Amino acid sequence: METNLKQKKRVYFLKAPVDVVDEETCFNLIEKMLNGDKNHQISFLNLKGLFRARRSMLYYRSLYESSLILPSSRGIIRGLKFLRGVRAHRYNPFDFIISLLSFAEKKGLSVYLFGSRKPDLEKAESNVRTSFPSLKIIGRHAGYVDPGMERDVITAIKKSSPSFLLIGRGLREREIWIHRHREDLQRGVSVWVDDCFEIFAGRLHYVEEKVFNAGLESLTGLMKHPWRVFRFFQYLYFNFLLIVYKVFKL
Repeated sequence: METNLKQKKRVYFLKAPVDVVDEETCFNLIEKMLNGDKNHQISFLNLKGLFRARRSMLYYRSLYESSLILPSSRGIIRGLKFLRGVRAHRYNPFDFIISLLSFAEKKGLSVYLFGSRKPDLEKAESNVRTSFPSLKIIGRHAGYVDPGMERDVITAIKKSSPSFLLIGRGLREREIWIHRHREDLQRGVSVWVDDCFEIFAGRLHYVEEKVFNAGLESLTGLMKHPWRVFRFFQYLYFNFLLIVYKVFKL
């Protein structure tokens, strides 16, 4: 992580790092990243990721070495205010990717798409090109690649040298994949976009703004995925930790 990215405020929340930065400043920082000579990772942090960072040192390192860690959970926003007295901007990952693509189009920057199933990725690329006709998409490759082919994909990405590498489903270790290959990727900005390609392809539904603002996005699709109801216990544990950290000033 470069020390010249000083317009953000990095704090530690329940031991996990997270950046407090508004969207305008965020894109100013991204522009600075693109002028450097290293690969920068942007990560989103939700409650699931927070608990993962507490138990996995490798995932914690991938967060710690990210140039930007953007909070995407309403609970984290609420917890930051409760424990640190910090008001943070909450990021909807899909909306952020839309803003990132718009930024890339306006600046004449290039994008490489890597991840998802081939039919979904092709449909996603087509829809992105329709929405951003001047965007420079200089390459794409589906995820779920055999380990022997992964090196060839990395070589193709390296040769195309995109400004932004958007990585979706189908890669082993998800966000950690970027962390492991940061030296191979060289310069530019890499972002784990989770299910954004599937949303662009129309296979998954975009979470409505009012649902996201209410912090209920994790409960969408509860009828199809009833096990999500057990996330209630995660929220209970999260609130318990908030109280413990507050009382003992941890």
